[in-house]
Amino acid sequence: MPQGERPSRQEPGPASASGESVPQPGSGVDSPPATAVTPVTPPATRMTARGAVVAMFLLFLVGTLAAGWLHLEVLAGLSFVAGCALAAYYSRRDALLTAVITPPLVFMAALVIAELLTSHEDTVRHSLTAAAEGIVLTLAAVAPWLFSGVVIGLVIALMRGLLQCVRDLSAELRGDLGLRGPSAQRDPFVQRDPRGTGGGRS
Repeated sequence: MPQGERPSRQEPGPASASGESVPQPGSGVDSPPATAVTPVTPPATRMTARGAVVAMFLLFLVGTLAAGWLHLEVLAGLSFVAGCALAAYYSRRDALLTAVITPPLVFMAALVIAELLTSHEDTVRHSLTAAAEGIVLTLAAVAPWLFSGVVIGLVIALMRGLLQCVRDLSAELRGDLGLRGPSAQRDPFVQRDPRGTGGGRS
């Protein structure tokens, strides 16, 4: 070592409480990766079978009333298609069968109420006659929309598991029939001797 030069002295890093040296920033020591926090997404709100029927009825009623007041039958058809699609999409899995079967019946009920509300005649007979004519004319005008709405709702329900819903319902019905089978085979009018087959005294 040449004279006049002092040996370089490495200064120790700060020691931890356990006596081990704490790695300094930039020293090349890998730090443990931070745990990523994934946000919890709340489950989507789904309608029950009763809720789907009520929602479709309100939508159909508003659509048919608007079609009668504005003389635009297409509004009734659009409301039916929208109701079928929304009911099939937002209903729960066990309510898909109801959301597919009930739209024509619900639309018919909403149409009858709308025609009765909008028919202003002097007598009850004339009001009923005008309502019946309005129902027939409206159904004839929106027939393509009714077919399209049923098909769209059916396709959406099939994509969301309508077939599995039908299988579950059939399995549940078979289970109920199996539980009721042994009791149904018994004759409730036959009284058996509790002491066995010995019969009663003569």
